[in-house]
Parts: sequence; C-alpha cells; structure tokens
Amino acid sequence: MNLLAHLWLAERTGTSAAGQILGDLVKGRLDHTPFDAEISRGIRLHRTIDSTSDAHPAHRALRERFRPPLRRYAGIIVDIGFDHALACDWRHYSSEPLEQFAARAARRVVDEWPTTTSFQPPPVGGFSAMLTGYAEAPGIERALTVVGRRATRHNPLSGSLDAVLAEYPGFAARLPELLASLESALDHHLRRT
Repeated sequence: MNLLAHLWLAERTGTSAAGQILGDLVKGRLDHTPFDAEISRGIRLHRTIDSTSDAHPAHRALRERFRPPLRRYAGIIVDIGFDHALACDWRHYSSEPLEQFAARAARRVVDEWPTTTSFQPPPVGGFSAMLTGYAEAPGIERALTVVGRRATRHNPLSGSLDAVLAEYPGFAARLPELLASLESALDHHLRRT
C-alpha cells in the first residue's frame, strides 16, 4: 500500500504516523537506531503492511495485469492504485472527510517526526495535498512521477497513469479484502509486541 493506506492503518491502530512514513526511508535493522520505541514500532508496522500487501493474492493478481515495461514496477503501481481506490471510496472507510483526515495526518506526521534523524519531515500543506490528490488523476500522476524519480534507474512510472486508471475497477473491487487482511495482520503483530 502507499502512503494514504499506511496513515489510515496507523490511525486505526493508534500507532505512529511518522513511523509509517519513515518506513519507506529507513532501511535495515532497527535494533540500534536513534528512534524511540513508538517510531520504531511504526516502522515495523510499515514493513508488516508492505510484506502482507505484497504477498496478498489480490495484490499479486493485479500486478500480473501489467505487461513490460510496467511489469517490473507493477508492485509500486498497484500500491498507488489501491491508494487511489481508497481515496475514491473514502466515505466507506471513514466518517471524517478525506481533506480533514489528510490535514490532520500530515500535521501528526510532522509533530511526531524525530529530531534524531537526518530525514526531513514533509511540509504539512504539500503532504496533505498529496494525500487528497490520490482521488484524482493529476494526484496519481504526481505520485507516480515522484516515486519514479526516487528510483535508481530510468523507469516508465511517470507515464503509467493510463494503465493505473484502466485497472481501477480491479483496485476498487479488491480493496476491502486487502484492507481486512492488513488489519488482521496488524492486530496479530501488535498482540505479539
């Protein structure tokens, strides 16, 4: 899942929003990191979300719908596609309007951001706009472009908007099943820790 789903799950589990965002940035073991227990827990939950999502039959089936050269990046595309479906059907998953949730989540990420990291927190306004942007084609295109720029090699992500939009019915149909599995995996993870 991409950022919107990660923050929605952090909200539902009462865990660190900043840890969810740092989960994409921090690599390796967390045993000797400068983060407090809540941030480390959020990073671990981020990793649980990613591994559960990537292994889920719905995620795998949708990845297979993309052909080369997009196939190599299908995991990223599917993550963004699921965030698009979540944003479009937000009222089914939250009584709080998406714009309010996004503004509050962005503020929460910045407020929780650890001073012990060299990573800079996202700007609140831009981050909030990015989260609400998943509901519309320009926002999806921006997300694909940003992720594509972070990749170490040249890739077709910035030109994959049409492919994401074409697969929207599949994302929307499989989202409830995937989110239920993620909530179950997080519940299990939190009970063990």
